Amino acid sequence: MLRVCISTYGCTLNHADSDIMRALLSKRHQVVEQEEGCDVLVLNTCTVKGPTENKIFERIKRLVENKRKFVVAGCLVVSKKKIRECAPLAPVVGPYSLQSVVSAVEDAANGISSCYESPGCKDRLPRHFTPPIMRVPINDGCVSSCFYCQTRFARPYLKSHSPKGIVRCINDGVSRGAREIQLTSMDAGAYGLDLKTNLVELLDAISRDDSHTRPSEKYLVRLGMTNPNHARTMLPDLLRILKENPFYRFLHVPVQTGSEKVCREMNRDHTVKDFREIVSAVRKEIPEATIATDVIVGYPTETEDDFRETLNLLETTRPDITNVSKFSPRPGTRAKELRQLDSKMVKERSRKASALVRSISKERKKACIGKEYEVLVTESSPDFKGRNINYHQVVLKDFKGKTGEFADARIVDANHGSLFAEIMR
Repeated sequence: MLRVCISTYGCTLNHADSDIMRALLSKRHQVVEQEEGCDVLVLNTCTVKGPTENKIFERIKRLVENKRKFVVAGCLVVSKKKIRECAPLAPVVGPYSLQSVVSAVEDAANGISSCYESPGCKDRLPRHFTPPIMRVPINDGCVSSCFYCQTRFARPYLKSHSPKGIVRCINDGVSRGAREIQLTSMDAGAYGLDLKTNLVELLDAISRDDSHTRPSEKYLVRLGMTNPNHARTMLPDLLRILKENPFYRFLHVPVQTGSEKVCREMNRDHTVKDFREIVSAVRKEIPEATIATDVIVGYPTETEDDFRETLNLLETTRPDITNVSKFSPRPGTRAKELRQLDSKMVKERSRKASALVRSISKERKKACIGKEYEVLVTESSPDFKGRNINYHQVVLKDFKGKTGEFADARIVDANHGSLFAEIMR
């Protein structure tokens, strides 16, 4: 029996893949939390940003120098040639081939170089989770062709999991202690296009499940990132669903830029106007819902005017959460071939956007002071924290219960990242 450690980089979907690998490995080997003393390390990698990739390759080089045995899994396998140059003996497992992780780990232990990229079905693969949060992948891949994205080469085709399998997984997880279900995906809006169904039908199947396996315990479901072109076409149904149990009032719609020109030059499948209309509709129907978005600053064709349009978009739509990223040229993408902007300029734009985002987030959260919410407690260290129905993070003062419980709380303070609450007696 080998001692195996899994180290995960990147998004919630990657963490969901690690949950599956952990469950598969646990059947044959001992999965440990600490890298020190393990026999084989599994690196579940990310390729979204250049700095992350650089850190991973630096780590791979150190592992090789220290004669450690390891497996490279995840999206970085798109750079397989570079992996082979750095680590000729490291087995490689693609994101569609998780069913082969046990073989890859045993290959690593025996000094055998191997590559597992044959697609498999994740629907019935086991998954480990630590209550009260369970990550449930609903599809791999997307149907977009953004010029800056390398991940679409690592997960090149849409593969949706069956609605019955997803509902079965949720029910099983809740019966085993899950109270927050995170539906994960590269683009949840693309769900089902390969199965002649869609995201709305999946969400309705979850909320209206009347099977004998549906648990009686209370739980909440967070919908993952949904690109604006899909959110726009199903908006009335999405708004209806977000008002229903068991869903958080939360919508993550990545706009990436406030400039219509740059949006086209990124080859996005939507317009900035689409995003504005989505935000307007959500604010009208569910005023306290959390709207999250993503913004890239410093795209090669972004001018000062374009950047000002991004700031204007943030100021006028006021998203609750905005993830600001500096543009990172990725190998093999169209955007990498463009002339890059000065790094100091990009850094300054990132600073300005981030400052605005913090200000908006703080203002939105300050409006919650004095209000009362039911909070699902999801963390216990260093303080008890949880989420209210709008998916705001709430720090709970003097909470004496356990994670997975629901608590009534009154908001007494807020900053840009969290609400602070006292328990209602």
